[in-house]
Amino acid sequence: MFLLALLAVLGETIVHGAASLAQAALRQRALDAARIAFVNGVRAAQVSVPSGAAPAPIATCAFADANGCEINVQTTIATATPSTASASSACPGTPCTVVLQGNSAVGEARASFTITSVVSAASGATLATRGAIVSFRTFATPPYAAIVGGTDATLGALLDGGTPDDAGAPNTLIAVEYRQSGGGGTTPGNVWQPTVENPALTVPAWEP
Repeated sequence: MFLLALLAVLGETIVHGAASLAQAALRQRALDAARIAFVNGVRAAQVSVPSGAAPAPIATCAFADANGCEINVQTTIATATPSTASASSACPGTPCTVVLQGNSAVGEARASFTITSVVSAASGATLATRGAIVSFRTFATPPYAAIVGGTDATLGALLDGGTPDDAGAPNTLIAVEYRQSGGGGTTPGNVWQPTVENPALTVPAWEP
């Protein structure tokens, strides 16, 4: 009887151990899927900048087996809007003004998107989520958009007044010069547009 009881206990322990390992593997796959989907969402947002419209939601199957899709991923991309909270009046360590190049040959501006990826099991249960606001420095000509920075719930408390932006520093300003055909001097063509940094943006929930 003792031997049978011992075997039963060992069998139950093995079953629970196998189930725990399977859950851990599923969790890790879900986290990996959230990271990949978020990166793909950032790329989709960047490509969409010239059109001026946010991309449609992206649905993918991150993992499938003989029973069908076991891990589904839904990524939504929306234009971010500032929250009603007022911006911090102090800007320690960073300038409060971003200087944009308004010359029509450059047409520098900013675009921000809220990107959220939700990973779910076949049952519909949420396994992992990742969301953040990503800001782009936009231009009238290729490459049309370059990433400025981003915020999520893990960094939001450390940032002052929204996403960081180094435009305005001497080494990042875009200067325009008109050069005479056939040689000769140059004429500045800068059209500077100082813009106060945006107030903090509402950030969706995030988990690693």
